[in-house]
Amino acid sequence: MRDMTGKRTPLQWKELFESEQFAQEYFYEGDDLGAAYEPEQTVFKVWAPTAERVELKLYKTGSDQEPGSGILRQMPMARGEKGVWQAAVKGDMAGVYYTYLVTADKETKECADIYGRACGVNGQRSMVADLAATNPDGWEQEHVALQTEKNPKSPVIYEVHVKDFSNDGHSGVPSGYRGKFKAFTCMQTGLDGDLSKPTCVAYLKKLGITHVHLLPMYDYGSVDEADSAEQFNWGYDPVNYNVPEGSYSTDPFHGEVRIRECKEMIQALHSAGIRVVMDVVYNHTYSPDSWFQRTVPYYYYRLNEDGSFSNGSVCSNDTASERPMYRKFMTDSVVYWAKEYHLDGFRFDLMGLHDTETMNAIRKALNELPYGEQILMYGEPWAGGPTAMASGFQQAVKANVELLDEKIAIFNDDTRDSIKGSVFFAGEPGFVNGKEGMEDKIRSSVLAWCDQKGGYRPHGPGQVISYVSAHDNYTLWDKLCLTKCGEPDFRKRDEAVLVQNRLAAGIYFTCLGIPFFQAGEEGARTKLGISDSYCSSAGINQLDWTRIYEYNDLVEYYAGLIALHQDFSIWKNDGMEALDRIRFLDAPKGTVAFCLAGTAADKWKELAVIYNAGRENADIGLPEGCWRMITEGAGFTRDRNGGLQAAGEIREKVRAAAMSVTILGR
Repeated sequence: MRDMTGKRTPLQWKELFESEQFAQEYFYEGDDLGAAYEPEQTVFKVWAPTAERVELKLYKTGSDQEPGSGILRQMPMARGEKGVWQAAVKGDMAGVYYTYLVTADKETKECADIYGRACGVNGQRSMVADLAATNPDGWEQEHVALQTEKNPKSPVIYEVHVKDFSNDGHSGVPSGYRGKFKAFTCMQTGLDGDLSKPTCVAYLKKLGITHVHLLPMYDYGSVDEADSAEQFNWGYDPVNYNVPEGSYSTDPFHGEVRIRECKEMIQALHSAGIRVVMDVVYNHTYSPDSWFQRTVPYYYYRLNEDGSFSNGSVCSNDTASERPMYRKFMTDSVVYWAKEYHLDGFRFDLMGLHDTETMNAIRKALNELPYGEQILMYGEPWAGGPTAMASGFQQAVKANVELLDEKIAIFNDDTRDSIKGSVFFAGEPGFVNGKEGMEDKIRSSVLAWCDQKGGYRPHGPGQVISYVSAHDNYTLWDKLCLTKCGEPDFRKRDEAVLVQNRLAAGIYFTCLGIPFFQAGEEGARTKLGISDSYCSSAGINQLDWTRIYEYNDLVEYYAGLIALHQDFSIWKNDGMEALDRIRFLDAPKGTVAFCLAGTAADKWKELAVIYNAGRENADIGLPEGCWRMITEGAGFTRDRNGGLQAAGEIREKVRAAAMSVTILGR
């Protein structure tokens, strides 16, 4: 039934949009939605099949608060095939701002362009962009060296927030660039200016990571771009999906600036040999009163049977990936970022809210790009709660991992919780911090749960992200402190916690799968026990570069693990055959020991790895041969060229120190 005003009810929209007839009549396959800029004219196209009228509104500025603001022109758009409305405007429109006035079901609403590629301050108006003019010098060639590497490194992913990275006054970054995209272009920075203690990109090069995973850097709604200095948010609040966030630019009022500076950041990381992953959040929008809702009411969202918005995202609105035009939008958006911004990977927030068909369609589209198969794709294989996905579709959750393309990886919470304990209960420990009987789960973690003992079936280790900390929940340091003491001093150096930290890192770095860690984990990062710091102050969230050097011994341990990861081929093998190269050794309670077989190209024929979570030393029998110690769990020794050095001659058995990871090679 229609409501008292004669308008459709949400459930009537739902019935219409889920019909096969609507999909057949209105699915638009074209790749020209948005503002197609040419110097001679710009063609605007918007998909709005339920609209009765659409008008194009052109503005001088991105907001009414700017000098010289005003309307340039308002004109009707013509309805074409598949519900696409179009208008062409003669002349060079670069830098002109625009919105659409969409009249649907007797109600007119103004909205930005969901396919917009540039916008004004706070994203309220889209902007026509000459994208070629935003390219830094050398942009067209800058990515070739990474794409054509003959022996690319095994991925090691470092998760960081753009503002966190350089906001600290001790970072060595010029004050005007702190917390901005431009901070990544400062290639020679040091703690308080001391270049012997590198920070930011120089530090990442020394650490050895291969990929920087950036928390959301598209345009989001929870920070006022006009006055963002004292504001902070992780950014899981999408407004304009195809536009960089303005608060990370030096000028959020001119839409081309954020685009250019975002590209400069990516170019700088690439020049440092570091690939870039973008965190994407297609499962919900900042508000249900979004550009999607204003353009085609109720099409882009899932509704419950009572007409309310589905809330599996715990953000009051779940998008509907299974609907053809939102699946197309997601695919178009990811491909756009990959092509226009030269991105090397995508991490999907609450991927479990999307259907497996959509995720596979995105993977297929990426694979079709030049060198597209190199692009990483991974996500959270869970949802925040039940979602009203249409029948006939499967959620991209952990239990359905086998339905996903083998090149779509998942975060493995079983590895995470087995190593350090529950992320939801601060005092609950895991293997490294005192929980007994965890040996079987640690052995499954070593195999990236490809032994199927978790109740799901990965295609191979390459489909698993092995980790113990990310931006969500407690930092590793804080979690370990909390399981040791109910009211810890998080800032204080605690040798017992350091031992557990090294043990945790040593485990997930030597498990199969792709290692991933939160920025600063390697330097005992603390958020003072705040488990969900999404809107805490920048001071709580920022990387503390002074603390990084106070815990330099821990940093060097992580650097050694990263170097080891690159030295041995098994961690580059993402297929099930990698399991054939692992054999577990007899080990007492509280320990797990195994050997990894090498190849002719490896530095060692075999590695022996021993996790000892016990409080006593443990004697472990070794296979026949002469073994050399790579690490006894506290650090690594480097040769004059920076490579890992092994020492001694050990036969038959080795004594593994308590609370340590012992690694030997032969």
